[in-house]
Amino acid sequence: MSQEGILDQRKKFRFTPQTFAALFLALSLSAVFYALMHKIHDEGVTHPVILVLLPIPTIFWMLLMIPLFMFIAYQADFKGLNPLIPTHYIQIARRCFRAMKENDFKVSEKNL
Repeated sequence: MSQEGILDQRKKFRFTPQTFAALFLALSLSAVFYALMHKIHDEGVTHPVILVLLPIPTIFWMLLMIPLFMFIAYQADFKGLNPLIPTHYIQIARRCFRAMKENDFKVSEKNL
């Protein structure tokens, strides 16, 4: 019995400088998100109506993180792009969200 399933043809994950850049950007965005959520929470103690704003930074954080996770997962499709460069990040995000839109939010390597 030959072992030629999808799991047998996995590519080896490698940490490249671009991967570290994406992880650094994800960590930085998460720190800003945490600080913003903490600020909204502190203001919410005195002004409870401001707590309505909590979902807005969460949505933006998720929209900024999805391209980074896809960049890390499918590194071969993004050769030559560095997520720390704003124009490259926009290209990564466009490709990711276009692939997600065209495939009902199910993305594989061939869709990018």
